[in-house]
Amino acid sequence: SFDMCRVMFSRGNISEKIRFGKLVQPGERLLDMYAGIGYYTLPALVIGKAAHVVACEWNEHAVRALKFNVQDNKISPDRVTILQGDCRVVAQQHRLVNQFDRISLGLLPSSEGGWRTAVKALGPNGGWLHIHANVPVAEVDDWSTWMSRELWNLVQEERSDKLNEDVGDKEEDGSSKWIVLCHHVEKVKSFAPTVAHYVADVYVGRPSGLKSNPSYQRIDPSCTAAVVVRSGSLIHCPETVKPPSCALSPDGVLSQAWMR
Repeated sequence: SFDMCRVMFSRGNISEKIRFGKLVQPGERLLDMYAGIGYYTLPALVIGKAAHVVACEWNEHAVRALKFNVQDNKISPDRVTILQGDCRVVAQQHRLVNQFDRISLGLLPSSEGGWRTAVKALGPNGGWLHIHANVPVAEVDDWSTWMSRELWNLVQEERSDKLNEDVGDKEEDGSSKWIVLCHHVEKVKSFAPTVAHYVADVYVGRPSGLKSNPSYQRIDPSCTAAVVVRSGSLIHCPETVKPPSCALSPDGVLSQAWMR
């Protein structure tokens, strides 16, 4: 039987589930780091026609529901792998590195603790991260700028030594660099009077991966720092960005150690 007291379910996320499914491209490999009962795993497989999804979830009750939902939607077992446990630990145990086109980080109030794992899991050319968070409405621009800079810092720490090894071909300018581009921030729903649930669509990888995207034409070839898209324009992130109030920190509003 299904016990709703032991899992999370939000009808208010329905529009985002559909939107995410339409963003997924046929044949992609996805990692769903906080899969739950399949909120984004199922749209990726059913709507987006992903080739394969690795779904991580540490709630045993949600895992049982996810397995039921996969079967109930008549999804072939060879298109989805369900791994129970903390996604950060599971990723190490199963060597989930350098292989995914798109990664969903659907944890609230913050998925910041999984960003490093996600950057490491992206394929050799990079890919898309969909980062969820509860953010004060007045700070959403600051959040997207800070997030982009933090992701760029993680790229430098986790991927810079591997780029020349993993990538045989280079960009037209001769480099194999990566960029961080916060392409879009979507408001999913209201969480509190001054706080909303947002998801950022962030590209992390080689600029050539954006050639089909209009934003690609506006990227400065010399840019090695994070870039944020706002109102159709590109803004280079400063070297130092003050963390928003929703950033995880030992003395901040979100101070839970397990999230970090």
